[in-house]
Amino acid sequence: MNSTILDIAKLAGVSTATVSRVLNNYPFVKEQTRNKVLEAIEALNYYPDLVARSMVKGRTYNIGLIVGTLGNPFFAETSEVIIKTAEMYKCHVTLCVSEENETKLSEYVDLLCNKRVDGLIIGSIFKGVTIPRLKSSNIPYVLYNRKNVFEDADYVIQDNFQAAYEAVNHLVRLGHRKIAILHGPQVFDSVAERLEGYYKALQDAKLKTYDHFHQEVHFEKVDADLESSMNRMMEDKNRPTAIFATADFLALAAIEYLMNKGYRIPEDVAIVGFDNLRLSGHSMIGLTTVGQRAEDMARLAVERLMQKIEQTVTGNSSEEDSWKIRLKPELIIRRSCGAHLKDMIFNP
Repeated sequence: MNSTILDIAKLAGVSTATVSRVLNNYPFVKEQTRNKVLEAIEALNYYPDLVARSMVKGRTYNIGLIVGTLGNPFFAETSEVIIKTAEMYKCHVTLCVSEENETKLSEYVDLLCNKRVDGLIIGSIFKGVTIPRLKSSNIPYVLYNRKNVFEDADYVIQDNFQAAYEAVNHLVRLGHRKIAILHGPQVFDSVAERLEGYYKALQDAKLKTYDHFHQEVHFEKVDADLESSMNRMMEDKNRPTAIFATADFLALAAIEYLMNKGYRIPEDVAIVGFDNLRLSGHSMIGLTTVGQRAEDMARLAVERLMQKIEQTVTGNSSEEDSWKIRLKPELIIRRSCGAHLKDMIFNP
């Protein structure tokens, strides 16, 4: 039979209230007392009854995380940060992968709500899709990476417009006049805002653009879409001298395609990505990219969710205490853009 808090208190010679404080990692417990309680816990092989704990505290200490696809390294990297940060709050994370599918996203929201998670973090929401269960369940949730025009939710995102503008403007300053864009589906607000930044940078530089310079890649069929998109872009006589990709994994795939076709990076085609994945900084790749501060984004999403959960449990929630955070972009200049080739001249 499992030991109880009373058993621990008797063995350690303290009150049950003191045992509870130690179990919940409360401050202001003397180190000597804390050690006595921990020794008693180990001696009795005590483990807490999580069901009882959730009934008493009104919490399950489990949060849900919904991401688009682990095939996009951005979601893999931010999921790792979210899980580790949640562990600091003694919370477990149930990870769901929507595969960028609207129906799956809604189904996972229903599933996690039915599992009575304390809250949700969603990184794969669509800009024009409502999720009724988010409203009706009153469950605390935070969006990261993307936001939604219908959900008046707390979010932590990148300033996507400004980031794309700075990336394209960097290519303009290097002398490029034919700049293409390789982007994901515009059903996501992050992609739509990056496209707007791209167009604005070209407009301000008074540069022309062409239909075959804008290529969309669907995330559910990246390999096939990317090859056909790059074919359309590069087989035209009017080829771009630079490509801005709205995600690093697209930029890396474009580099592989171009090198297989005999193009030199960056001498023939310069490449700029978006995310600053760990792989992008590899010395053999050297991808110029917009640093998305993914770790900050993921960490802040967890911190905000924990605040909202606490407010829900205590009944102290406030509409005035909302978070609408846009992180400032950072352009990380590496070899792929050609900035190190000072004497490069690109045909107008």
